[in-house]
Amino acid sequence: MKRLALAVVSLAALPVLAQPLAPPTGPGTLVVMTGSAEIELPNDEAVVSFFFETQDADLTKAQALVNQRVGDGTAALKRADPKAQIETSGYGSYPVYSGTNRTIVGWRVRQGVTLKTDTLASLPKTVAAAQASLSVGGIDFRLSKATRERVDAQLIQQAIANLNARVATAAQALGVPPSRIRIEEVNFAGREGGPIPIGAARMASMASDAAAPPPTFEAGRSVERLQVSGKARLLP
Repeated sequence: MKRLALAVVSLAALPVLAQPLAPPTGPGTLVVMTGSAEIELPNDEAVVSFFFETQDADLTKAQALVNQRVGDGTAALKRADPKAQIETSGYGSYPVYSGTNRTIVGWRVRQGVTLKTDTLASLPKTVAAAQASLSVGGIDFRLSKATRERVDAQLIQQAIANLNARVATAAQALGVPPSRIRIEEVNFAGREGGPIPIGAARMASMASDAAAPPPTFEAGRSVERLQVSGKARLLP
């Protein structure tokens, strides 16, 4: 019986070579082949990490400044990109010790803010708006979940078509007509993907003046890959 690792693939969607299955064992030649598919797409989502950190001998003053800066920065992000998902994280206070007698001489306080958005056209202005209060920790461009789900069907169809084409080539080399090919098993080896490396985005590493020009970003592209393996019996 034919086994598919992903139930979303229907027999009707498979290429013509995926014919009704022969018994698992029997006459003929068993061929084990692999197939693959690759789709390159422009990144449509960005995740930007911000933070503010300060140090003061008075813990209360340090916390108050962090609270103010993070509050101002978060408000600026919401105004610049109302549809973005904004989260705060990593609030922490850490003692600063003297180098001699290990007594506490101050406190370092830090909090992070994360912005996730698909509004890439205005992202430089959004980041610049927050840089008046926050520092930029990093930025990650990627494919959104909706886009990755959308390309799943294309990857499956292309990978199986590639597998069937290879099986057909092997059968032709062995002198077996397409009508004598039976696909016995298809397994999806794994899904891979990720951004294509590009030059780093240009941005200030510290909180900058509100009048400074916005940073420059290049969203780049990502590649999604899918590999399949299969067994086909070439009947005599």
